[in-house]
Amino acid sequence: MTGKIVLGVLLALLALLILLLQVPVSVRFSCRDGAPEAALRYGPVRFSLFPREKPDAPEGSRPGTPKTTKAKKERKPKKKLEKKKPRINLEQILYTLETLPPVLGRALRRTGRSIRIRPLKIHVLVAGYDPADTALLYGRLEAALHGGLPLLRQAIRIRDEDVRLYLDFTQRQMDVIADVGVSLRPGSLVWTALRGAGSLVRWFLGFRKLASPPEKTKEKEPVKETEDTAA
Repeated sequence: MTGKIVLGVLLALLALLILLLQVPVSVRFSCRDGAPEAALRYGPVRFSLFPREKPDAPEGSRPGTPKTTKAKKERKPKKKLEKKKPRINLEQILYTLETLPPVLGRALRRTGRSIRIRPLKIHVLVAGYDPADTALLYGRLEAALHGGLPLLRQAIRIRDEDVRLYLDFTQRQMDVIADVGVSLRPGSLVWTALRGAGSLVRWFLGFRKLASPPEKTKEKEPVKETEDTAA
């Protein structure tokens, strides 16, 4: 009798897991003015992936209360070293264009038709300090775009597509305007991840190895008053 109950519970959990894997998941990513945003929707539930919502501050720490005002008077401002986050460099972009498309192609060959992309709007302004490197990057992106988009259309259902590249030698920084929505079933995502997990890990390790070290800004020392300045 106990064995039948345990078997029934396991079958119910398995059925629940299969049902949850069939509920569509959608991810919406957008980027404008250098501010990326991403949101995830699972059935009726929706929450923000980036930027994360900050929790509400407790009452005692809210601005305007006596505790906060008193704490501001007692505490002295501490100077901290500001660290700049590492940015994606040209070597990482070229490495990604060479190694990532074959990995994604193999992973999506059998499971891609269950994935839907709507919209696919990406506008990239290619710029940089070195005109030769900028032209090289633009050529690589153009080749990847014309070679990869037709294959992507065959493997994945795409609607509302608008992908453009712009070359500008007068600018010094690249700019991206994007609005991409991806919907799929978790079962397809798990199967795709299992098929390409090893290759994706190798790509990520190589991508991270090529990252530029973050720059550090030195803390400015306060100017000491001398006898001349004091006078």
